[in-house]
Amino acid sequence: MKKRITFLHANDIHGQLHFKASKDFTIHGGISLLSGYVKKVRMEGPTFFGICGDMLQEDIWGSDYKGTNTVELINYISPDLISLGNHELDYGLAHLLVFKACIHTLILCANIEVTQFHEMLFLPSLVKDIGGVKVLFIGVIPLPFFKKVLSDEFFRHMLTYRETYDAIRTEIAVHQNEHIDLVVLMSHYGIEGDRVLAQEMPEDIHIDLILGGHSHIEMDEAEVVNGIPIAQSSYGTTHIGRFELEVDTEKGGLSDWSWRRVELTEAESDFDLGVDELADKIVFHTKPKRENAFICQFEKTFGNHSRLFETELGDLVSDCFAQIYGTELVILQSGSLRRNECGPKVLEKELRELYPFDDRFVTVMLTGREIKDGFDYLFSLKPDGSCMNGTFQYSKGFRLRADAEDYHHKGCRVLELTLNGKEFEDDRKYRVGLTLNCADNFPRYFGFVIAKERRRTVSLSTFGDLSGFLIRYPKVISPPEMGRFFLDNFEG
Repeated sequence: MKKRITFLHANDIHGQLHFKASKDFTIHGGISLLSGYVKKVRMEGPTFFGICGDMLQEDIWGSDYKGTNTVELINYISPDLISLGNHELDYGLAHLLVFKACIHTLILCANIEVTQFHEMLFLPSLVKDIGGVKVLFIGVIPLPFFKKVLSDEFFRHMLTYRETYDAIRTEIAVHQNEHIDLVVLMSHYGIEGDRVLAQEMPEDIHIDLILGGHSHIEMDEAEVVNGIPIAQSSYGTTHIGRFELEVDTEKGGLSDWSWRRVELTEAESDFDLGVDELADKIVFHTKPKRENAFICQFEKTFGNHSRLFETELGDLVSDCFAQIYGTELVILQSGSLRRNECGPKVLEKELRELYPFDDRFVTVMLTGREIKDGFDYLFSLKPDGSCMNGTFQYSKGFRLRADAEDYHHKGCRVLELTLNGKEFEDDRKYRVGLTLNCADNFPRYFGFVIAKERRRTVSLSTFGDLSGFLIRYPKVISPPEMGRFFLDNFEG
């Protein structure tokens, strides 16, 4: 007999509570639309909704709430299962164990074992009946995430990592007499890790589906590796993954399936007014406190007194983004920085005034030839008589020198353009980071279009990432290394 059920899955919510509005005022995501969509689909038929790790994150919100805001909202939405992610360990395992008791939904992880007693620290697996289909869910994380636990000396001697294939094999054996129709992994391995898990799956283990997390990727379609469908929903609350499954309950396994990544807009879902009220209560009732929240300590006051030239704050923010997103070069619009000075003590209010334009962040692979041609265009004299239609700050290792002697008649001439002391190689591809606004305006600045299929969105909240990075910085921040942009013979 074949039965149809729906799987909804999210991952890497990271405490993203509120919607974002695009230029045409279309609303995208937010915890309210997410909740409204889940409610709608649950009313349509047998539905499972799971979250594959990283509900929490140590960001500007987390510094105030330590995750309590997210937990209250997750309890309201009431997912069927949650699997463990790496950011659930941001505040330490003791903190997580407290929230394990506060979160109403069961948390799965089959990898962490209490060594002496051979007991699992979290529920390793669970069988759920979904519309007459018996589904075995198993939660897994990779070894590097477990190692975060080992920083605590007490837990270091108490816990052991159970290898994932052994864990899966054990959990299937535990439930072998329950007539399981479907076996599903809730993974936080990332897409590359999920591919390896599927490709190297031992012949004696049968897995039907992998719901993943951690990579923050925008999948257009589910991947199939070694016969196993794999999918992630994205990042934050802008999208949700949706599987339509047809299950053979006589033979077991999938007889048919389809998947899509649903963009959460008002066209797809109504707002959930109950979650709206709860979110507003959690977020806005402590606003004055957050504005005075301490972010970080600079060694001295850092300046930002020019949009045309390199500044200390421009270098600092560019360097932060390069480290956060793992790029070789960040090109940051100077106009996105709006305070002339900041520090030595930096509060949230000051950081928001410095960087008020929260935006998506994208990465793109550009060839050395494209980069060189782009900067030639930036400094060229345009038909309308303009030159330098954009001004920018750059991350560490970049060096640009241009001559403005004949600025008004011929534009500027690029004299030096290097990265880490080497000229850009024409055929080599470089990973460059930009805000979405900068990528959209790239033709005006650098003379060519970065097609949308070349962009990879790696964040939906540059301010959240910047503040979270600075909050976690362990010591006083020294002035950044200057000397990235020189404009010779410029008279203004």
